[in-house]
Amino acid sequence: MGYNQEAIDNYNKAIELNPDFASAYYNRGISKRTLDDTTGALQDYQRAADLYEQRGDTERYQNALEQI
Repeated sequence: MGYNQEAIDNYNKAIELNPDFASAYYNRGISKRTLDDTTGALQDYQRAADLYEQRGDTERYQNALEQI
């Protein structure tokens, strides 16, 4: 909706409070990709994939890998 930087700021805060919040990394990756920060988006998707894999969430793990 055009508020990608604000979303990134909110995801940053969520990650600061909970560094294992996989969905925050994934969603921050979406916002970064929208802002053409491909490198940052890929890093976030990879971190989300790692966290999803660690907790055995195969569906979300596969979704994150597809973004990469």
